Amino acid sequence: MVEFLSGQENSEFGELELFQASENTKLSAIGIILAALYGVSTLVPISAFLGAAGSISLTICLAPLFGILLGPSKGFGFGLVAGVLQAFLSVFVFNISLVVPTVIFGPAVSGLFTGLALQKKATVGDSSFPGPTVTAAYLFVIVLLYLIPNSSTWWFMSLYIVAAVTALALQTADITFDWSKKGWRKYLQILPFTLIGTMTDFSMMTMGAVYILSLPADLFGYVIFPLMLSERITAVIISSILSAVVLTAFPDVWET
Repeated sequence: MVEFLSGQENSEFGELELFQASENTKLSAIGIILAALYGVSTLVPISAFLGAAGSISLTICLAPLFGILLGPSKGFGFGLVAGVLQAFLSVFVFNISLVVPTVIFGPAVSGLFTGLALQKKATVGDSSFPGPTVTAAYLFVIVLLYLIPNSSTWWFMSLYIVAAVTALALQTADITFDWSKKGWRKYLQILPFTLIGTMTDFSMMTMGAVYILSLPADLFGYVIFPLMLSERITAVIISSILSAVVLTAFPDVWET
């Protein structure tokens, strides 16, 4: 009887290890595919932006997926791979000069902080902290860093502030999803996270434009702002649709 129970426990333990390995393999596969798509999507322009790689590409619609699909740690890791891959393809294959090097870190930052926004209680080792609150704090820091030299065009930070407040709201909200919902209601559930993912990704471009290119405040407020609003809102909507499609196909990859 003892031998039978021991064998059963070993069998269950083996199945548990196999299941965990299978999930890690699936997440890694998704990360590799996502990083590759991110690099290639550099070829698909959306709109022009001074200081970027000639134009804003489809990559802004993919950046939030790193955190949403992979969580903070894997989202940061594969996001960094994606940023490096994009830089390599832009310079050596597509012959596009990267004027703002901080954009390389965009998908990694987006993956990290979007992933944290999904976890009310994130853990690192034996320590835990409120993930959405940390994400909100990061966004508020970006707002402050922009306002220090460019307070006269404060409205450029409006979407950042909306994203930060959204992250704070997620700290008290229940992060649950009902995939039985139909139509726009299904995609609306992911909208808060794609908004956060889009703006945390954009934060690296903004910091590069402010502190590396030293673009004037009027350019941010009167020229770039209208373009930014249209392209970021479009990116949030497309990201929500893409995320919903992937999560419907692979509902078990969702990190909570």
